[in-house]
Amino acid sequence: MKSILYSEVDSEFLIHGLGLHEEKGIFSGKIGRYEIELSTSFDSLKGIEDNALIVYIGVAEAGPYREGDILMVGSDELLDSTFRAMDEMEQRGVVVSLGDEEDNHQVHLHKEDLYEMTLAWKEKKVPYLCLFMGEPIDAEAQAKLVTIARKVLSE
Repeated sequence: MKSILYSEVDSEFLIHGLGLHEEKGIFSGKIGRYEIELSTSFDSLKGIEDNALIVYIGVAEAGPYREGDILMVGSDELLDSTFRAMDEMEQRGVVVSLGDEEDNHQVHLHKEDLYEMTLAWKEKKVPYLCLFMGEPIDAEAQAKLVTIARKVLSE
């Protein structure tokens, strides 16, 4: 299965942390059963086919969560894998909403373009995982994100 990675922040940490190599201007590699490709364009995520898995790494605006928390949204199976990986790391994670629903019990990130895209992925049954951290995303935070991505893709 193909896995597409996209990062809102500099993706150099993903290239090195996941051992990706450049071929014809595209960074790619393999983890577990996944052929991984690093996407450099948000718009390229719109045309994803149903035989791919998406891992999106982004930045969260300041909000009602603790510094160092990993915020996430995604397909149930990938969220389960992410929670297992974070349990092993003793990392705190919070499931969030990307839409503008009013639910006093859930943290919201306002990312309308991504929200619309996740709705399309759900409709096509494309598995996806979006991980967010508040800025600054330092080397330790980058290492956590790489470790989680690697563990989820290794399952």
